Amino acid sequence: MTSSRFIATTMRPARLLLIAAATALLGACAALPDDAPIVEQLDTETGITVTRLGRPVELYRETFQQESAGRFAFLGPFETNAMGQRELFVWLAVPLEPVAGAVPTIDVNGTPLTLGTPGRAADFAGLHKSPYKIPTPWSAAYYFKVDEAVIAQLGDAKDLSVHVVETGKSGPIKTLFAVKFVADPHLKDFASR
Repeated sequence: MTSSRFIATTMRPARLLLIAAATALLGACAALPDDAPIVEQLDTETGITVTRLGRPVELYRETFQQESAGRFAFLGPFETNAMGQRELFVWLAVPLEPVAGAVPTIDVNGTPLTLGTPGRAADFAGLHKSPYKIPTPWSAAYYFKVDEAVIAQLGDAKDLSVHVVETGKSGPIKTLFAVKFVADPHLKDFASR
């Protein structure tokens, strides 16, 4: 009897250690965090796989704003894959409502990107919800369908700027959001995949 008691008391810590190890291993199999360079996710409503940056690129507005939330625009490329049918898009969110009919323009290294007519909702890309988290509820979102050449330009970007015409108290105002970097490794990684 003493030997079965000895086995029970020595096995208890071993079982706890085994459970802790299994929990740690299962935790390591979790999905990539949203700040990983490139993230793949499934739009569960449509069944479309979305490949995107972990975090969109932040562009800063240098004009004075009372609210800090109005100082940043966000831009991010993404790819949809619906059973092998792949399409590329650029998502843009600006913290203001542009003048009716005005479409923001995006410049890369001082050269305007060739973009078509944008969609204003995720269903433009065949998705149920935006691939990126909308930073502010009042942001105006745009979805541009693009080709590989546009994604390659974004991958080589050192300067990114977004030009938007917004409504001001005394009429339309041209607003600029911009960012400069040596080379954004996330954009480069996305372009080279």
